[in-house]
Amino acid sequence: MRSQFSWKHGVRVVLAMGFADFLLKYRGSFLGFLWSFIIPLFKFFVIFHVFNPFIKNIPSYHLYLFLGLILWEHFSLVTGNCMTMLHEKAAIIQKVVFPRILLILSVGWTHVLILFCYFIIFLGIALLMGIAPTPGLLYIPVLFVQATLISLSIGMLLSSYALKYRDLQHLWSIALQVFFWLTPVIYPYTPKATVTQDFFNLFSGSLKVSLWSLFDIFIRFQPLSILLHDARRSILYPDTLGVPSILHTIVFSIICLLLFGLGAMVFHKRSRYFVQEY
Repeated sequence: MRSQFSWKHGVRVVLAMGFADFLLKYRGSFLGFLWSFIIPLFKFFVIFHVFNPFIKNIPSYHLYLFLGLILWEHFSLVTGNCMTMLHEKAAIIQKVVFPRILLILSVGWTHVLILFCYFIIFLGIALLMGIAPTPGLLYIPVLFVQATLISLSIGMLLSSYALKYRDLQHLWSIALQVFFWLTPVIYPYTPKATVTQDFFNLFSGSLKVSLWSLFDIFIRFQPLSILLHDARRSILYPDTLGVPSILHTIVFSIICLLLFGLGAMVFHKRSRYFVQEY
């Protein structure tokens, strides 16, 4: 039956399933779709109130923080829902033979729609705050693709073993709390040079490595940090920091694709055991 699935049919399934999950996500609840915005908004107000007095060197810090939280929530929700999806779609997985990766892609599509709504609100707030639109906004589709590729790659790696190791969801929820503080969502991302130059300096010995500096190295080079920095420099600070170059965009996009390919390969190999692991 797998041969009956063409890529066109797969795209239609992903779009239909993802859009249906988007509409049904909060069906029956009083606030409905607004629940998608309540949690990040509460985080924003609390974090902004606590940290704003201490961070004076970030222009438009409220937008800096809100943009970081939007992309962080996208990563957090996609990775978490990739694991819970296997339980929610158990009846389909156990009874129907089809490429399981379509379920993962539908999760990504659902949260791309939510991310789009986040950005509409963000841009509306930016306009109200007097931030004029810039050509850097054209970089937003690239950010959507890169953010979703990173999120799905981690989500696929986690969901590949979520049924076999049931504690993985709980461990990941703890890891997300740690990872949040190792990602420049709240504080500034201050690379000493371009990512490429810093990377070569690291392996050439120009950057001193110690136990504590490992945290700084991780913050500087992990993909989500680079993504947040690119988003802010293209949308908030295109005049001072500059929009990411074409070379940087291509290289980073290739890295995102390689991560996605790794996740897809592991997920494909593990998906044959999902039925037995329920």
